Amino acid sequence: MQVEGQDGVLGVHDVGRRVSVRRRVVGGLTDVVGHLLGAGDGSLTVLRRDGEVVTLDTAAVTAAKVVPAAPVRKGWEVPVVPDDDMQRICWAGWPAREVEMLGGWALRAHGGITGRANSAMAVGDPGRPVRDALDEVREWYAARGLPPQLQLPLTDPANRSMADLGWDRLHVTVVQVAPIAPLLATVPAPAGAADLHVVVEPTPSRTWLSLMHDLDLHGPDSHVAILTGPARVGFVTLHRGDEPVGIGRVSVEGTWAGVTSVDVTPDARRQGVASAVMRALLTWALEQGATSSYLQVRAANTAALRLYAGLGYATHHPYGYRAPSS
Repeated sequence: MQVEGQDGVLGVHDVGRRVSVRRRVVGGLTDVVGHLLGAGDGSLTVLRRDGEVVTLDTAAVTAAKVVPAAPVRKGWEVPVVPDDDMQRICWAGWPAREVEMLGGWALRAHGGITGRANSAMAVGDPGRPVRDALDEVREWYAARGLPPQLQLPLTDPANRSMADLGWDRLHVTVVQVAPIAPLLATVPAPAGAADLHVVVEPTPSRTWLSLMHDLDLHGPDSHVAILTGPARVGFVTLHRGDEPVGIGRVSVEGTWAGVTSVDVTPDARRQGVASAVMRALLTWALEQGATSSYLQVRAANTAALRLYAGLGYATHHPYGYRAPSS
């Protein structure tokens, strides 16, 4: 059967878009709404707003279509930003040590520390055929002893030609957005809030770094250089009494605030500490003139996506990484 959708068939040309899929289940029919992460081999993979990734057998699908973005509550609007421009905003919040432009693409290197800082942001026109641009990407990263990687929104049509040229998709990350003021107005204070106190610093302290679970221990100074790279950045440490229980980082680029590195100590989880860290980060960002916020979460990180959905974040777009298969 054909799965009806944009252009007649819901398939690879709709990956990255928000879709609604109706399928047969025991007892009747049910709808799955979310962003399409994959299509092919008899299945559709959809990322729901709450972070659940659902794989659907197309044999059970009775209808499917591309749908508009989810309606936004009044007062919760954020500026309309195309996927490519949102990627550039995210880049400003996570700068690499070395950048070279290839037309509109940005080749970024930072000693292999983090994929975001060591991948070609392949949005826009590279100024030459895609095949030639990919060859230049290979050569540029090889000269630095790094594996070639691309980063681009799943909705970018270039994904198809890259796949045809042997650049396979790796993992998927979701960019989520929310306005700051209404979010702060709805974030509840955690239990025992009177015992919590916040420290915001322009650079990460030793305490802050000790709680960062993915700090690159082989190059901590280089990792810190990424963290402190933006012109306006704040590092939040949340203490309960004398004990640090949570951290987070926020950078401000214009009216956008980018949240990263939210971590909570194991014995303080599920106690509202992560929400309290978010409150502190966004309060500081609001004081710096930011009005909207974004964050980036692996599509496989269901717990984090559920947390941020509960705070009011909505998916702006998913993006993926690609690497040559050989």
